[in-house]
Amino acid sequence: MFNFLFPNYYFHSINQVDTSFFTDNDIKGVLFDIDNTLEPYATVVPGEKTKALFNRLKEAGIKLSVISNNHKERVEAFCKPLDVEYSYDSAKPSSKKIIEAIEKMELNLDEVIIVGDQLFTDVWAANNTKIRSIFVDPIDKKESFLIKLKRLLEIPFVRIIKSKGEGKIR
Repeated sequence: MFNFLFPNYYFHSINQVDTSFFTDNDIKGVLFDIDNTLEPYATVVPGEKTKALFNRLKEAGIKLSVISNNHKERVEAFCKPLDVEYSYDSAKPSSKKIIEAIEKMELNLDEVIIVGDQLFTDVWAANNTKIRSIFVDPIDKKESFLIKLKRLLEIPFVRIIKSKGEGKIR
């Protein structure tokens, strides 16, 4: 009944996912959420771990883009040092901006995965678009009231996901 809230994969952190995971699963493009997926919400520019992750993936020939519901200034400031395409005000779980990003990458839906920390935005958006998803734990507890409210609604689903352990969920 709530299949739209379940990711394909779960990992504690995207930084623990080896590049071979992507290449072994025929993933040629990765769409990233920013806030609490790559960096804490208040972090303006990418940290060293994020830069290293993006460099490793680029070196492996994987195309990268950022899909964020945040505003233009925040997303642009974060993405410029990474030299990646980005979309802001994406209205996830809508699939519109995700499809636009995939078209810019010149990839098929089955070659792309989205990485995010929220079931009601990132995972739902992936399932709306019919692409794979990686759900990760949020990096920081500091969040807006609205996000905290959504997290409360996610609790039963997150428990089920985590009970399956890290790796493939479905």
